[in-house]
Formats: sequence, C-alpha cells, structure tokens
Amino acid sequence: MAAVVVAILDRDNWDANTDIIVVVDVSRRSLTWVPRDLWSPLISDRVNAAFAIGGGRLLLDALAELGFTAESAICLRRGATEAALADASVKVPIREPFDFWYPLTPTSRLEDGRRQVSFRPPTETLSGERLHQWIGARTTVDGKGTDFHRMRRQIAFLRALIAQGFDFRAALTDPELVRITGENPRPVLARVTAGWRMRVHDWVDDAIVDGKMVLVPRKPKPWWRRQLRRLRDRFKGKRS
Repeated sequence: MAAVVVAILDRDNWDANTDIIVVVDVSRRSLTWVPRDLWSPLISDRVNAAFAIGGGRLLLDALAELGFTAESAICLRRGATEAALADASVKVPIREPFDFWYPLTPTSRLEDGRRQVSFRPPTETLSGERLHQWIGARTTVDGKGTDFHRMRRQIAFLRALIAQGFDFRAALTDPELVRITGENPRPVLARVTAGWRMRVHDWVDDAIVDGKMVLVPRKPKPWWRRQLRRLRDRFKGKRS
C-alpha cells in the first residue's frame, strides 16, 4: 500500500464534513495536509464534503482527481479523537506569539460568541481545552489568520505526540466511531515517525466557484521553479 488518507470529522456524527484531511505516503515517507476548502469538481463542492456525500470511497475519488492518490482511507468521528486525547499532555514549540478568536465552546460557532486565546513562545504544554484551541483556532485577532496556519499548528502537535510515544490506538477502540475504506491502513500508519516529512499543500489560489469562497489548484511553474521550491521547503523542514 503506497498511501493512506486519514480524515477527522468536525462533528461527532457521520454526516459531518472532514475537518482534517491528511495523505500519508509511505514510499515518500511524507504526510500532506490537504486544505478542507479545496474545490472538488467531482462533487461540485469543497473536498471536505465528499465523505458526508458518499463516504470514504467518494473521498478517495475526489482526492485522486486533485492529484492525491491513495488506496485506503480511515475516517474518525470527533468523539474518537476527543476520547483518545482526553488525558493527553504534549509540549509544542512556539516560534512567535499567536492571538486568536475562539468560540465559547469547542463545538459552538464563532458567530454565537467568542473569546480571545493566546499562545506565547518558546513552548507550551497543551492539555484539555487548550489542546483543542491549538488544533482548531483559525481566526486571528488581527484578521490575518488562514486555515494554513491551523494546519501547520496541527503538524507541530502531531510531531510532538509521535515523539513522546503517544498510543494512537486509543482513537480506534470504539468501532462505532471509525470507518475504514479499502485495505486496513493500521500497519502502514504504525510506520510513521516524527522524522517523516510533514507539509501543508499550499500550492493553491483563492477563488469563488458557484458562489462559494474556495481554493483551487495553482497552475504549475517551470520545472526549475518547482525544484527550487522543493529545496526551500526541505531546508525549512530541517530547521523545524
């Protein structure tokens, strides 16, 4: 098996959107965060709606059309990850101050009430609600935040979890909260280490499609520009 999709739903029901989508490529020893707002021509909607519409198979097909080919998918309801992380405590590096607007509760809407949450260098130990704020906060107080910032914080969090030996099997204990499409991906996922390359797929542009603000693939640049970008990303990865 060359690649596996790991998706986590933003609500604790199977009709919810996939809030986090990660493609785990074993052959390249890499994990790629796919933006949830990436437009999928296959379903005429954002790619994070694919699972709610047609399950794991449609999610795999929608991602393949966008260039992310995988043989299997494992999708978890929010309850699975919350149960696994209930007693977790992990230290993450913080390079610069972060100030976000966050809902009054992790599952409520920002429009229904908000509060400011902050993170300060050089590190912070996350647990409980602070953990959820780190993973999910998107709207910065200065208005410059994007989903890419959120995904990069998720990468920092995942690296720290792996490095401290977190038992990810805790998220799979309740079969009612986990759905697998294709071959069992667990042996593949068990091979992931903190040293694998982790990146955000940010080669995209803003667009409006069918009246929705979405992301669309950016046109490729000449091969030498792509190679230069890979080298720059590799250098950044070593520094992090």
